[in-house]
Amino acid sequence: MIVSALATSVGINLGLTVLLAAVYSLLRRRPPYVDVYSPRRPYAPLEPWLAAAWRRTEEDIHAAAGLDGVVFVRIFVFSIRVFAAAAVLGVGVLMPVNFLGDQLRQIDFSDLPNKSVDLFSVSNVQDGSNKLWLHFSAAYIITGVACYLLYYEYKYISGKRLEYFMTSKPLPQHFTVLVRAIPVTDGGSVSDAVDKFFKEYHSSTYLSHTVVHQTGKLRRLLNDAENICTKLANIKSVRHPSGDPPGKFLGIFGRNDLVGKYQKRLEDLEENVRMEQSDATRSRQEVAAAFVSFRSRYGAANAIYIRQSDNPTEWQTEHAPDPHDVYWPFFSTSFMERWISKFVVFVASILLILVFLLVAAFVQGLTYMEQLETWLPFLKNILEIAVVSQLITGYLPSVILHFLSSYVPSIMKLFSTMQGFISVSGIERSACNKMLRFTIWSVFFANVLTGSVLGQLKIFLDPKEIPSRLAVVVPAQASFFITYVVTSWTSIASELTQTASLLYHLWGSCAKCCKRDDSKPPSMHYHSEIPRVLLFGLLGLTYFIVSPLILPFVLVYFCLGYFIYRNQVRTLQFIY
Repeated sequence: MIVSALATSVGINLGLTVLLAAVYSLLRRRPPYVDVYSPRRPYAPLEPWLAAAWRRTEEDIHAAAGLDGVVFVRIFVFSIRVFAAAAVLGVGVLMPVNFLGDQLRQIDFSDLPNKSVDLFSVSNVQDGSNKLWLHFSAAYIITGVACYLLYYEYKYISGKRLEYFMTSKPLPQHFTVLVRAIPVTDGGSVSDAVDKFFKEYHSSTYLSHTVVHQTGKLRRLLNDAENICTKLANIKSVRHPSGDPPGKFLGIFGRNDLVGKYQKRLEDLEENVRMEQSDATRSRQEVAAAFVSFRSRYGAANAIYIRQSDNPTEWQTEHAPDPHDVYWPFFSTSFMERWISKFVVFVASILLILVFLLVAAFVQGLTYMEQLETWLPFLKNILEIAVVSQLITGYLPSVILHFLSSYVPSIMKLFSTMQGFISVSGIERSACNKMLRFTIWSVFFANVLTGSVLGQLKIFLDPKEIPSRLAVVVPAQASFFITYVVTSWTSIASELTQTASLLYHLWGSCAKCCKRDDSKPPSMHYHSEIPRVLLFGLLGLTYFIVSPLILPFVLVYFCLGYFIYRNQVRTLQFIY
């Protein structure tokens, strides 16, 4: 990639970022959009959002988003500190040394826009040059700085966590354990089995238990009733300017018919719920799972961390989730069903990564004009236009990768849901781990390998040349990752405008019956955001020595994220 193509990508994304910030600053003060940007506050904010985000204290963040929100913002604080130090070393020392090298070409400042970005990488330094000691020294320095800051942050967050546990009141779930795969003898019940088992083995700490019942049909009825109530509230909230209800279209269709239809369905559902509740009470459809309560936290911890049976597939214990965190559908699944589902999800995740390798190979092909002209010879004349070539090589690949990657978090969450977790937070943590593995392998390693090793297969014919060849071709991928980071400016700026919520709000203004429930603030899911933040930390530290030109762009990303998410904790509902 040449310098002018990189400048084109920077200019486009910088312009889009400023535009999104301006749109947010304008719309957030207008009353029609207060429900989108300030659902927790009934008035439009008057102070500038940037200044308000800067003045917001950690106590404010804790009150709005909890301890997890504080830790999430502290990730940006840590990253800014590390990459500020890295940028000083990289841009101030390493990048001039790289540019003044003559491994790739003789210095020619007259035509800098058409020079390759690789001139700023370590591949431009002569082999065996004494200047490489500067790179080795910088690697040790930044490693020491990162380790010290990690120790400081770990100590700080540990203190916050300890303070949270010391000041929080004991809750019922702290004394409760979820027991699954409860064996039942013929003619016995789950309740009797639980009571007998824990009175025998935990007699001094056991208090009581509650057996889980099969109420899937009841939950579906309640969900349907809740959805209909929401639709009724949205329809009734619409009023004609004259005060009369809106009329029908062509005398046939209208909201009057919808209100009567939904009210009739709600009455039917209410009767069905009563019948299902009575049936569940009489039939006692027990599931082989129960919440067991103890007299002390120590008793509950004992039951969790000590195996309860010689057979590991029976009497499985785990922490009881918070009441609002329970995910009910998989309480009745057996050990083998959960094991099989985990295996199937593992295979599906591997296949998804392999499919994305093909996408990464195609995206990497767009960064090389020669390869693109080989693939699409009929576009050769168009690709020779300077603006077109700069857009394709400098902007389009990272946009395609960002667009396709945006659908992966929902797929990973679906995979995690299929694994049999009994808490929403467990599903989120599992999805976060899957996204982290996917991001590292499919976004980082896939692009490095498809852009370097797979395009240079001949280096394997002479194994002795592999290190020297990789030292040249791997830094060549720095240009792609720089544009990927720059494109992320626009992605993270879209968190301000809440584009999806804004479009849904505008659609609701046109189609009143589809108006969303504005009382619930939009949510920010950790399983999609944390892997993305960690990816940019990986890119910055990996290419700190190889291509320090990436450091200013990574630092700008973390600064944007710091201010944007400090502002968003006032409105977003953090899922943790």
